[in-house]
Amino acid sequence: MRIIRFNNVSNFLKVEPETIDDLYLLAIIISKDDVVEAHSTRRFRPSEEDKGEQKDVMIKISVERAEMDKNAARLRLSGRIIEGTPEEFVTLGSYHTLNIAARDPIDIQKAEWKDYILKRIRQAVLDAKKPRLGVIVLDDEKAIVSYIKGYGIDIMSEIYSRLSKRMKEKDFERRRVEYFDDVIAAVRNMSVDIVVIAGPGFTKEDIKKHIEEKGLKIEKRIVYAPASDAERSGIREVMQSPEVTKVLESEHVKKEFEYMNRLLLSVRAGIGCYGAGDISRKMGSRQFSAIIVNDNVINEQEIKDVLDKADKLGVKIEIFNSEDDAGIQLKNFSGIAAV
Repeated sequence: MRIIRFNNVSNFLKVEPETIDDLYLLAIIISKDDVVEAHSTRRFRPSEEDKGEQKDVMIKISVERAEMDKNAARLRLSGRIIEGTPEEFVTLGSYHTLNIAARDPIDIQKAEWKDYILKRIRQAVLDAKKPRLGVIVLDDEKAIVSYIKGYGIDIMSEIYSRLSKRMKEKDFERRRVEYFDDVIAAVRNMSVDIVVIAGPGFTKEDIKKHIEEKGLKIEKRIVYAPASDAERSGIREVMQSPEVTKVLESEHVKKEFEYMNRLLLSVRAGIGCYGAGDISRKMGSRQFSAIIVNDNVINEQEIKDVLDKADKLGVKIEIFNSEDDAGIQLKNFSGIAAV
């Protein structure tokens, strides 16, 4: 997420979502009656008989519905138009849906920005700068070492094998092992828990075999994936692969289930605290480390009051996807619980 401008007097925020996660966050925090403005298109028909044509416009709407279209990777914001330019292509009061993709700037104006919401946005800005994943694409000539961050690919270095078919077999094999060891050293030095090794041909399989045969201990989780080449395009291909998608999803789900397990243990011990009313009554008299809450209830007033109170007391707030397994479990506890 990139914050372009924020005015705490007019409660105006301009942001640029950089990832699908950012779009999902905006779907959570944008609520009914918020005013949003973004670039869009409208069909302009000079007359009833005219089929019309699509025109580029800036549209401002009063939000009635915000939802994430996961298949299209778009945030859909629907509501009545309250302002638009050019004026000749916009009908005030008519309904319109803004389709927001990654890298589409959007203006958001609320009656009030809660501190915990602003903290969540600032955290998304910080998260964009942190490495989420290490990716190394390689073939028999070179390896590209990169980090996947919130804003995209950050290439750190290139390692060259210096192999030649003109080498003697013994020299070729020695140099090949040195190349693999250089790549393994790069894996060990990466400041992430998970590294994806990918590439065309047999090289990625050979380095996997080398690691296993040598019994090398690498304090990283290594995932192997296919890639068409050992270039930036290969890294982009890896980012969209099922292997990487599954890894990132599992890490997120793992975090949610850790919280759920802590909640279930406290419930079994007879000290579980869940539901907005119960949490509100006990907050302050108990030591809560975190509040876990489903995204589909976050805009309910009673929930907002609890989260606002928790934020002022410095209690961490974790927002769950209500459609994930952990979120479905949390629904059985009124969608909000303290751990």
